[in-house]
Amino acid sequence: MTDDSKETGRRIAETIGKRVQTGADPNVAGWQAMLADLLQQMSPYTVAGGLVTFQSLEPHEKAFFQDLHAKVSIPGGAAALYLPPSVRHQMLYRRQANKAALLGQDDPENPPDAGILLASRVNDFEVIVNALFAHPPFTPAVDVYDHGQLMAGYTYYQIEDCLKALGELLKVHLASD
Repeated sequence: MTDDSKETGRRIAETIGKRVQTGADPNVAGWQAMLADLLQQMSPYTVAGGLVTFQSLEPHEKAFFQDLHAKVSIPGGAAALYLPPSVRHQMLYRRQANKAALLGQDDPENPPDAGILLASRVNDFEVIVNALFAHPPFTPAVDVYDHGQLMAGYTYYQIEDCLKALGELLKVHLASD
């Protein structure tokens, strides 16, 4: 190994060490707690091995949910929730006085994504899978949180690629032991 490659390796290790902390991160733990709270609130409506969503969906959200439901299999011991952009928008901005200032680039008529899938084992929120179906120029991604830590992150070129992988990811991370 040359001195240059050793120095490069040291800088990479140092950068990773600054970015990745061992143990639970307070920011990640807070985000997971917020997702767990949402899943817990929705738990009376979820079913083991099933994917549910809200009653009122925009036509394009309903079409996406039907596609998601057809392509992604939920493990028997897990439950999943599809959170469409219109519902997320209502949740984020319903109590804000100055909606125009808060919206910025998030146009409810043209959202930056097709929604979010949240999944966990039934009534157990220690591990949460969070899939974001982002439109370009953003990246579709799946994050897995475990006890306040980001345990895994997967990114995809297109939403379709994410959908193809999601069933297996749910099985790997949420299947009952």
